[in-house]
Order: sequence, then structure tokens, then C-alpha cells
Amino acid sequence: MSERPLLLFPEPQIADKTKGHPFPPGKIFKPTAQRQYKRLEPVFTELKKAFDSKSINLQKSTIGINPEYALVFEVIGSVDNFYKAVKKVDGLEWMFDHVTNDIEPDEDFYKKNDLGEKDDHCLNGRVYCVMTNQVAMKQLISMWKKFSAGEENVFPRGTTPLRDVFQLLKTIRVWGAQDRIYETNALEYWKENLEFDGEKPVPFEVELFCRNEERKRDLAVEEVKNAITSMGGKILQICYIEDILYHSLLVNLPKKEIEHLVKNYENISLVNIDGIMFFRPTCQSFFHNEDSNNLYECEKEIKETNNSLDPIIAIFDGMPMQNHGLLKGRLVIDDPDEYETQYQVKDRKHGTSMASYVIHGDLNNNCPSLHRQIYFRPILKPYEQLDGSIEMVPDDVLIVDLIHRSVKRMIDGDGNESGVAPTVRIVNFSIGDSCRQFATTMSPLSRLLDWLSYKYGILFIISAGNQSRFEDVFTETFTNFKALTIEERTNKVFETLSDNKGYLKVLSPAESINNLTIGATYSDFCDLDENQRQAFAVQKGFPSPISGFGFGYNNIITPDLFFCGGRKFLREDIVKQKTKWVKNVNEPGCKSAAPYLDGTSDGCSFTFGTSDATAQLTHEAGICYEVLYDIFVNENDIAMPPSHIATLIKGMLTHGASWDNVGEKLSCCVSESQKKLSRWLGNGIPNIQKVQEGAKNRVTLIGLGELCPDEAHVFRLPLPFNFSKSKISRKLTVTLSYLAPTNPSKQKYRSTQLWFEIEDLEKLKLERCNSDWQNVRKGTLQHEIFFGESAVVWDENNVLLIKINCKDDAEKLKEKVNYSLFVTFETAEAIGLEVYEKIANKIKAAVKVQNKV
Repeated sequence: MSERPLLLFPEPQIADKTKGHPFPPGKIFKPTAQRQYKRLEPVFTELKKAFDSKSINLQKSTIGINPEYALVFEVIGSVDNFYKAVKKVDGLEWMFDHVTNDIEPDEDFYKKNDLGEKDDHCLNGRVYCVMTNQVAMKQLISMWKKFSAGEENVFPRGTTPLRDVFQLLKTIRVWGAQDRIYETNALEYWKENLEFDGEKPVPFEVELFCRNEERKRDLAVEEVKNAITSMGGKILQICYIEDILYHSLLVNLPKKEIEHLVKNYENISLVNIDGIMFFRPTCQSFFHNEDSNNLYECEKEIKETNNSLDPIIAIFDGMPMQNHGLLKGRLVIDDPDEYETQYQVKDRKHGTSMASYVIHGDLNNNCPSLHRQIYFRPILKPYEQLDGSIEMVPDDVLIVDLIHRSVKRMIDGDGNESGVAPTVRIVNFSIGDSCRQFATTMSPLSRLLDWLSYKYGILFIISAGNQSRFEDVFTETFTNFKALTIEERTNKVFETLSDNKGYLKVLSPAESINNLTIGATYSDFCDLDENQRQAFAVQKGFPSPISGFGFGYNNIITPDLFFCGGRKFLREDIVKQKTKWVKNVNEPGCKSAAPYLDGTSDGCSFTFGTSDATAQLTHEAGICYEVLYDIFVNENDIAMPPSHIATLIKGMLTHGASWDNVGEKLSCCVSESQKKLSRWLGNGIPNIQKVQEGAKNRVTLIGLGELCPDEAHVFRLPLPFNFSKSKISRKLTVTLSYLAPTNPSKQKYRSTQLWFEIEDLEKLKLERCNSDWQNVRKGTLQHEIFFGESAVVWDENNVLLIKINCKDDAEKLKEKVNYSLFVTFETAEAIGLEVYEKIANKIKAAVKVQNKV
């Protein structure tokens, strides 16, 4: 039992939500209605011709499809309530919207700078996509002409936002072939498959616009099915998940048809089916299995697991070597799809490694092992290739459907059977799709994880993804690089990363907003020197060059955290005359369990990357759960609410994070101010042990609650100290975590927003010393650090008030949102101030008064 355990806040006070003060948008200079008519009349004319032509062609259709098009409105700025206006026009159906930041100004749309001159910077805008039929199109054109002519009473009640759209409309067009492949890398995927030997059909995903009506969904499937069949292909799987607006088909085509697509995709009828939103590669998450030629011993003392305790953690990964000495009796394997039958023991490397990290942490770090069993669901399969075996998500399933089924089975159960592990609240997901680097839209898998997280109160801990492109963009020769000092190497590497940051982003589903995404630091617990043929890449503790970097959706801080991901050496590739990573399982790196040679012996290996960092942080999540359990049950004699477990763990893992060790140095390497480092460091590198208990000079309090939009809670933090006598260095850290409902059809996406504000912050002279205050409020995790040391007038009976606000964001909902709050106040240890005892006494006194009332 801790000598100074974490404290629970008394019940918060109910308060009014703080009213927001949005920044006024800069004035956009736009054309007159007459100028808009002149610009866009030819566009509307072409749209009408396209509809008429399509109507004639579809008269011959055997499946009775009425002519419809997905229309794309590219608008400068944004138009409030356009979503509602679409709902008012018969025949229009809302699909989605997203932000665009690269609209070049012209003589029609532009802004002016402070000097009154035309600003050359790109304009922000919004892309709205709606489905329309002929009736709705005629109505749009009629309103457009009347608006351009200056007529009054043009817009029926509820549709006046259309007027704003017409005023700010840059262009309007049909969703076309390029839209369907531009962001998804489908064309590159098809080209790569043509390079493989053999005539095996090529699988890929066809994602449809998710229609409201079942009949329209069925017609869209039928049209795609007819096209695929006529090309000699097959429909392998259909998946529809209404809550994330996902409707997709897994199909395959013969290689000769793929070749036609690559050469002339714009003229292939399949690519021009209007019900198709995207063509996507199958999930390209795979892990090369390096040979384990060295048998590394494990000197860790292994204590037995407690099989009577319900599992809290799950792992979704490749089949593990469950009889390995480090794993035996510690895993509950659930394999309903019988993936194990396709695995030889020697190929069970990634799942074995992840299980080892989750249970024991890095074996060189001497972490305490988790004593609860871990639920394990295999979702990878082994595949033999010319250069060895790989483990990957099977190409005969849709990854979204596989994960959806897996979580539903785990919590709810299949059919009449109950859930197989309903107590799980943390899921390790050390998998990233290399074909789905984050661009502008939220990937279907991310949407799924966000929805599952909110629905079931689960925290997914997700890897940011390893970036293989670093070797492609790093042009320094090994000889020159080896001659540099480690500081000079760090500068050289991050200069390259900064120049290519647009190509080194996180991999799906790492852009998830409800869950924790983990990047890797270049650090481990090996004590090893480089030799003449090897070189360390960057200074120990810096972000790893192999890690995916931010930002995420809507510029949300992504990855959330960076954690120990191991190191590998760089070496010279003599054939290609470039610098590349050493690829083996020898040290340095993070140490975990592994099958040895043919799998007949237990071994260990050294690996590095975001998978390792993610699994090790999941290990810390398991320790945090036990600490929290003691605080609630043993210290306060109350049950830890299951509805808040995910937000508690999410907040606790983050609460000790900071940029302290590397922030200043990294700022110089990437030429960014220290308040703009979240792209490279997220919320920082966590010090989780510091958060697990208090100290003489430090106290941490936990608050819980649930809020509906337009509600607020206030927590009171007593600070019984006199700061006026001398300079006292003091730091306040506040972390708010929650799981938000989401709306996948809206660009804002997050349906509800929570955020905290601190009153009397200026009076106590505390200044923010990490991320920008706006940036930290964009996701579902607000983590801020405040510091001050000047003498101030502060009465010993004064308190800091921390207000948690809740408001609508993407839509109006009445659902309550659960949240957890962590607050730490600390002073410099050398001062000798009794922080914990004084605040603990005040808190306990407040709880007694509250209980009496």
C-alpha cells in the first residue's frame, strides 16, 4: 500500500457552462451574384447534360436504378447549417463534409493582409458531398438562376444556407474517378500486385456511399456486383455497419483486368459507378519475421498468474507461442476463426512479442509482471514469401468487419452466447495499415474504433505505425553519417524528417480520437556500443525516426504519447549505396519472448518500433488499473465504476507526460517553437511511476463525472500555502480524458466536446508551458502543464477552481459523456513544503462535510 496514495476529489459542484468566444473569421472577398453566375453557369449546364445523358443510358438498365450523382460543393470558408438545408430539399441526401486548406486565392476569392494588400496565402474551405437525383438537381438549378438574377424569396423555408453556399461556391462537380482513388493509394496497390508472379486474382475493397435507404444500398451493391462479375471477378464479402456509415465490399479481379485499370482507370465502367465512394487496398498490415538465430536467455523471475481474476486487457494480434515459458498460463486464447491451424510455431513471432511486452514489459527493464490473465484474439495469418514469412491481416476479410466481430464477441457474445471476456476495458492494437497513411478523411477502421470505444467504454491503445519511407528519403551516405557526432546525426535525421513530414504521418487507425495513439522513442535498456559498420541514428530518448508523426484528424494532437520503442543501428547498403536500418533480432532494442529457430525452444529477441512502444504502454495500463483499484476499493471502500475505467486509464497514462527531457533540443532540430512540438512529441513522454503515488512535495487528485451538453462541473483544489513570502517554484498539471460520441458524416466528427478551464490561474501566476491552448482542446484528451515561481499574494484558504464544460460539437445530443480528471500540484523538492499532507487534510475535511450534508 502506498504511503501517499492518490486522492479522490469530493463531488464536483454543478455550474453553468462557460460561454465561448469564437474567433471571428477573417473577411473573405467574394464575387457578386452576377459574377458567380458568369463563372458557374457553364458548370451547372454541364451537370444538367450529364444527368440527362445518364437518364437515357439507365433506361436500358435491368436493375432499375434512377439517375443519381454525388455532387461535390467546394466552398470558401464554411456554411453554417448547410447540413440542415440539405435535409429540407427533397431528393438531396447528405454524405459527408471535410476541411480543405489549400485553395489558391484568385481575382474572385481572396483575403487582405493588415496593410490592405491582397494576401497570397491559401484559403481555407469546406468540401460538401451530397447525393442528388434529377428532381433535386432541377430545383438546385432553378434556385441558382433566381439567386443570380437577384430575385427575392428564392429559397424555401429552412434552405436559406443554400444562398450562402451559392455566394461562397468555388466550384461544383460530380464525384469522379480520381476522387475514388486519389487518397487511398489504390492505383499504387494495383501496380504493385502486377509485379508479383502468378495469376492469383487481386483482392481490394470497394467502399460505397452509405445510403439511408436499404433499397438504395441493395441497388448499389447489385450494380457493383454486375460490373465485377462481367470482368471475371468475385464478391468475397459485404459489410454494412450503420453506426459508422460503412458499407463496403471485398472483391477480386483477374490480373488482366487490374492491368486495364492501371492503364486506363478513368474509362473503365467500374471506376465510374456513381455509388462508389472509394477503392481501397486490402489492409496492408504485415510484419516480416526475422530469423531468431541467437538464443537469448530470460533472467526475469516469473511469478504465477492469478487465474481467478477477470481479464482487463485484450490483445488483437498474430497467434502467440502460448506455451513459451514467459507466456504459459497467462493467455486466454479465443480463436473462433481457427487461425492457429495455419500457424507453425516458428512463425508466431509478432503475437508472442506483443504478449510478452504487455505481460512483462521490456525484459531488460525488470518491470513487475501483470498477474491477471490476458484475453488474446488472433487476427493475423502467416504467409510464406521468397524472402521469408510474414504475418499479416488476411486478404480474404475486411479488417473493419473482423475487428467489429471480434469486439462484439468479446463484450456482447455471438448469437445466444454471452461475451467471452466482457470485463475487458483495454485493447492493445499494435497494428497499422501501411497503405492508409492519414491524409484528410478519417479511415473506416478509425471510425469503428472510436464508435466501439464510446459504446462499450473500451480504450484501444494503438501504434502510430512504423514508417518504412525514412530509408527512401534519407540521402546521407553512411560514411559521412558515421563521421558525425551523435548530436550532429540527430540534427541531420530530424532535418530530413521535417522536410518530409507530409509523407511520414501516422497509419490507420492511429488517427482515432477516442483512443490513445503511441509513437516510439529511440530508447531501450541495452548497454551496447556501435562498431565501425554500425551507427546509432539519433540521441537516446528522442522520437524514433521510424515512428509515424502528427498531426491527426482536424489537427488533433497525434500521436498522443511517445514511449520506449527500442533502437536499431543504421548501416551501409553497399548495393544501393545508401544508409538503411539493420534488420535482425539482435540487441540493441526492446527485449521480449520469441520462438527460437523452428519454435522447439523458448527464446528472446530484440525488436524496435511503435508496436513495441504500444505494447509496453499497455503493460503500464495494466499496472495503472491495479493502482486505481487499490485507491477506490482499499483506500476509499468504493467500487471503481466500470463506465469510467477506460477514461481513468487514458488520463493516468497521460498525466505524467512532458517534453522536459528532449523538448528544447528537439525544438532546435526541427526549427519549431517549444509550444509547437506536439507534431513531433504529442503530449510528451510519460512518467507513469510518478503518477501512481504522491510525495512530500506532490499530491495528485482524481475526479470523475458525467455531463450533458450545456452542463458544467467545478472541482475545488485547496492550496493552503502562503506564496507571498518568497519565490516558490510550483507546477500544476491537469489532464481531462473522455470518450465522445461521433458523427462520421460531419467534418467536426466529435459530437460532444468537453474541456477544462482554471480560475485564478493568473492570480497564482502560473503560465502554460506545453502545447498551444487551442490545440489541446481538439481531441478527447486535454493535458496541460502550468508553471510559476514568483511571489504572489495568496491566502491560505484560497482554492483553485477547475471547471469541466460540455457542449455540442458536430451535432446536438442529449447523451451523457463520462470523463475523468487528474490534477497534480507540486513544488520544488528542495523547498521542503508539506504539500501532500496539507492538501490531503483539506480534501478529507471537505469530504466529511459533504457526507454530513
